[in-house]
Amino acid sequence: MKKNNSNKDNFMLYIPEKKHGNWEVRNKKVYLIFYHDRFAEKLVRWLVKKPYVSDMELDELGSATWQLIDGKNTVYDIAQKLTVKFGDKCQPINERLIMYLRYLNKKGWIRFAGVK
Repeated sequence: MKKNNSNKDNFMLYIPEKKHGNWEVRNKKVYLIFYHDRFAEKLVRWLVKKPYVSDMELDELGSATWQLIDGKNTVYDIAQKLTVKFGDKCQPINERLIMYLRYLNKKGWIRFAGVK
């Protein structure tokens, strides 16, 4: 059997880009901001006294990753930049980064724009 060595099979060449546009940096950490304005969310807000706006704080590594997602950097580029910034603290970076990006994609906060 012949193995297909297409770039589409190499996750490290994918280019992530943000879909979730509501975020800000506070004290060197990224906060994703969510507005609960859909009908079901309004109903739940009313029932359990949930606030209209909530935010989620990303840790140091997650914040650095989020800021490197710009629609130009590949997964490999992001891994290299994180390794330079955090050193051994972020190892094993490739596995951790791939799992994190897949999670962000599954939640609908990022997408993969293409392959470099």
